[in-house]
Amino acid sequence: MASETNLYGQAQKGNSAAFYEWAETIQPDSGRFAYQLGVSIEVLPDFQRQCLQLLFEEIGGLTQEQAQLQLFKIMVKQYSTYTAPLQTDSDQAILGFPEDNELHSELQKLEPDQKIPLVLAVFHNCTKTDIATVMGMPESQATRSVEQGLATLEQTFHYSKQQLLLRLEMLQKSYRRFEPPKPAGLQKPIEIGVPLADDASAKTVVPRPFRRKTAVLLGGAGLFIASIIGISFMMDDQQTKTAGTTEWQQVETVTEDMMADWKRQYESVKASSPERLGMSPEQYGKLDYVKQADAEMERVFSDRAVDSLEGDPEAMQLAVEQILWQIETPRGMALSLGASHPLPSEEVNEFLRNYTAKATELQHFADNILLNYQEELETTAVMGELSPEKLRAQPDVFPEELRLLVEALPEYALFPFVDMEREHFRTVRDVNYLQQQQPFIGHPYAGQYLQMWSEEPYFNDNGFLVPLENVPQKLIFMEMALLDEWGETSLFDGTEVAYQQVFWQMMKGNDNSPVFDDQGKVKNEYRAAWNNAASSNPMAFLLLPILDEMEASGWTASAHYDELQFHDILDALEMEKAGSLAGRLPNGDLELEEEFVDLQDFDYSRIKPLYESFRASYDLQLLAGVPPLDVLFMYHYANEINDRDTLWHLLADSPLKPPLAAFKEQWQNIPKLTENVAWVELSKDTYKQRVKEKIFIYPHHIQAEQYDERLELMLVTEKDRIWQVDYQRYESYELQGQDQQFKRTVDSLYGMISGDSEKQLPSDTEPGEVAGVFFKAVESEDIPAMRKLVAEKDLPDERFEAFLELHSFRPFSEFHQLTFKTFFDGAHSGIPTGRAEIQYEAGAQDNLYEEVLFMKKTADGWRMSELNSY
Repeated sequence: MASETNLYGQAQKGNSAAFYEWAETIQPDSGRFAYQLGVSIEVLPDFQRQCLQLLFEEIGGLTQEQAQLQLFKIMVKQYSTYTAPLQTDSDQAILGFPEDNELHSELQKLEPDQKIPLVLAVFHNCTKTDIATVMGMPESQATRSVEQGLATLEQTFHYSKQQLLLRLEMLQKSYRRFEPPKPAGLQKPIEIGVPLADDASAKTVVPRPFRRKTAVLLGGAGLFIASIIGISFMMDDQQTKTAGTTEWQQVETVTEDMMADWKRQYESVKASSPERLGMSPEQYGKLDYVKQADAEMERVFSDRAVDSLEGDPEAMQLAVEQILWQIETPRGMALSLGASHPLPSEEVNEFLRNYTAKATELQHFADNILLNYQEELETTAVMGELSPEKLRAQPDVFPEELRLLVEALPEYALFPFVDMEREHFRTVRDVNYLQQQQPFIGHPYAGQYLQMWSEEPYFNDNGFLVPLENVPQKLIFMEMALLDEWGETSLFDGTEVAYQQVFWQMMKGNDNSPVFDDQGKVKNEYRAAWNNAASSNPMAFLLLPILDEMEASGWTASAHYDELQFHDILDALEMEKAGSLAGRLPNGDLELEEEFVDLQDFDYSRIKPLYESFRASYDLQLLAGVPPLDVLFMYHYANEINDRDTLWHLLADSPLKPPLAAFKEQWQNIPKLTENVAWVELSKDTYKQRVKEKIFIYPHHIQAEQYDERLELMLVTEKDRIWQVDYQRYESYELQGQDQQFKRTVDSLYGMISGDSEKQLPSDTEPGEVAGVFFKAVESEDIPAMRKLVAEKDLPDERFEAFLELHSFRPFSEFHQLTFKTFFDGAHSGIPTGRAEIQYEAGAQDNLYEEVLFMKKTADGWRMSELNSY
């Protein structure tokens, strides 16, 4: 078998057979890149073939690395000029998980000069130089494009940076599972040129010189260059410096030269660390991890230890490497993974424990300095709020100690964060780079461990350091790790303690963050957190009786709450591990029977007898024990024949579900299932979510044509295995058609509240109309009217001014479509939430662009919410 290098060399001489064989080695990555651009599965083989033919004509003077970048460059150019219908199938849900397909779909909606650099950076680990080469833009613009793309996705999904990074990580895993079809004609080259040389070199398999590690951007877009591109350059330097390291295991005994070299390495790291960490040698010497490393160095290099390992250089090398880990900074440890000695999987646990203990100590050191300079840090405020970006951008204006720390934070693997509640800076842990390295990528537990560690600490004496609304999800993540590892790793030895402490803090609070208000009622934020936490079996087991008693008492008293013990949550966790908990919970022993239904010739005959029987009485007991897919098919059949009465009765009760008469008047038919979906499936991987006593499921399906989220239906059961469809509100208005009634209504409502400080919208105003009036107010820069239309009543004028300054919307009269839709309330907050989506023309191509604004239902009616996130 010819090596890649030899194949490429022959290809450069005009041998197309060698070229196409070489192209097979890069085809999965290049095929995924084309799909990420938006090329449909249908035309992907032909698109790749044409791009490879163009590359074949240009490779004469290119290195292999340059050739792969040139292929990306060709693909970008061809994507904009390709004559075939690239996106006839671009929204087909091929990635397996609806969340990943959704994010992939949103990537396609980004501006090309944002989408393509973002894809290259996040999913192909390209540097800013690479991106600039592919895109034909300055490096500074490449950086801005990636940051803008990330910011757009954060706004679109209403995600924090950490939430977005998790979604990108999951999407990358789906991309890696996707095997793109091979280019058309890849196995049948058009011409045969110079024959492959049949020599010894052709039989030698040479490591591929260019194979980028798959990367996922973790952390804020503002840290992109520092955390992704900057580190990649440093890694190149590190690999260059270590490429010639001697393999000690090739010698038979430890020599004096080896000993001297190891000591020099240790002293070199130790001597450079204070400056890298921005601290004095005296401060550095007081760190516990430094003292421990010195003690271990003295022990390993003692005469006794050296004598015992003299005949085992490999064991001595391993002991020295662990000491070098101990003395290195967190960033230095991470960079060492790119050296010529990759980290063996059996050493992962020790490496991570060493890394996290050291970084935790350094975080305390950094946070104390930030607290000591609170007054000086007030100068970073922008529009009344402390700004981490300004802190990083202008360190020279601070006192020396503070300046050195700010500049050194990347060495600590930390970045600055504003505690909004307490209005001061603290740091959070950055595991960006570490999570992208082997063997952590393929390790069964390292990713979970690093993610949980990066989010600690969860609380201190003043209360939670993360929003209380996010605490249940943190608990569920810890719980999943504890249930999955089954004692197979020691990494989670401390997780049980954290799980227990965080759960107790969520239930009991403390003096600085009490659970009960002045009237003796549980505060709303704690009610929401408890309801949200009741979505896992162990926590639901403890919380369901508490919630029932609290609700019955008006949220003032619960015997189960008073009797709750610190150890109860771990007892429930052990019951779950033993398999004895499910039977003690409502729907805890629910099993879904796997089923796959091909809809190519589906005619609803399997459900018609049941449908007619149910239609005659609407007795829900007729649905007891009916497979969930049959209920789903009944719903779609009712939609096809426009049977609105049956549709309403198949919908589960919820705060959003309107009365029958209103539903029949508002209903807009959804696309036909059999014409838009290829197949539907229930499997062991089907999404399942507990919300108190209810179980929600999301049947997996593949949409055959244009994606339409109205076909994304969830099913819910509360008792007797009676499945119904979860109701979500959806209303859409075409604003450029002949019917202008919606616009007239919006104009009238805006005229009613504008200029009159006392006038408010009626509480029953449709949410789409509320969104329309809000945009009318935005168009007029009418802050008093905007204030009436947002849920948060205490926002200062500066927030509205910033919103108007940062966002330039088209006039309301130019909108093409306005759509309102509600969300599945997995948190069981009891507060209906949704989003308004607008589409308008923009750009030279007059393409339709979309903006998303979030809404929630308040006592005053539907209102815009979380203005800060736009």
